[in-house]
Amino acid sequence: MLAAVLAGCSSSSITSTTLSDSEIEAIQSRVETRYPDLSFDKQRSVTQLVVRSLDNMVRIEGGSFMMGEIKVPCEPGSEQLCNTDYDRDNDFQHKVTLDDYALSKYETTIADFDLFRALQGKEPYEKEIREREGRQSLFEANKPAWTKNWQEPKNYCTWIGELAGRSVDLPTEAQWEFAARNRGKNVLHATDNGEIDLGRNYRDEGAGSKNRTVGSFPPNPLGLYDLNGNAAEWVNDVYSENYYKQSPEFNPRGPKEGDSHVIRGGTNLDSPRFSTT
Repeated sequence: MLAAVLAGCSSSSITSTTLSDSEIEAIQSRVETRYPDLSFDKQRSVTQLVVRSLDNMVRIEGGSFMMGEIKVPCEPGSEQLCNTDYDRDNDFQHKVTLDDYALSKYETTIADFDLFRALQGKEPYEKEIREREGRQSLFEANKPAWTKNWQEPKNYCTWIGELAGRSVDLPTEAQWEFAARNRGKNVLHATDNGEIDLGRNYRDEGAGSKNRTVGSFPPNPLGLYDLNGNAAEWVNDVYSENYYKQSPEFNPRGPKEGDSHVIRGGTNLDSPRFSTT
């Protein structure tokens, strides 16, 4: 989201909806150079991961929007407006203008992140828990990846970029919100219609808190899945409670330093009411 040029193999053995054969061959070459001791099958798996990740990118046309609390009627039909959540550090609305960018339509899966960790000589995340009775369903291959900290997904994105020969990184908080709100519209929930329809575009209340396979519910109008529920997403920004008041207008990237990073989106532990954009 590898193998080097594979002797006796054509790039057509790995297919892509967006890349040419020569671009796939270039990825294969980078993989072989970086991982010369990998088996043919493992190199191919890494190549497929990178190609699939690029295929999953959705181009987002940039533009301007008012980032921050959008407020909604306190009651249906009411003219009085209330905040959409209890967080106070996102209350300050401020104009943001973004260049075009691309964002993956899917959350990273456990299978893909396990492969990335294996290439670093690391065991799968929570290996002992995975082996416990009744816990296997938490770690099914196509469910969202578990991470220990912000640095892991940051490294994963840059690793894909290095093998792809492109700039790939975590999205900024502004990029995440602009996409979740369907290019900055006053959309409260990042679903296909901006509303919560339990069982159709969001899990049923009684369905439990376990993560679902990525892409289980309809995407938002831009074609992005799971920005509303399932797993929350790390973004690139360092966290500061006052940053919204200091943010530049053009392509803000967050504070230069800080002790923690921003997480956006809701999880299946959250009530639908609080899984907002």
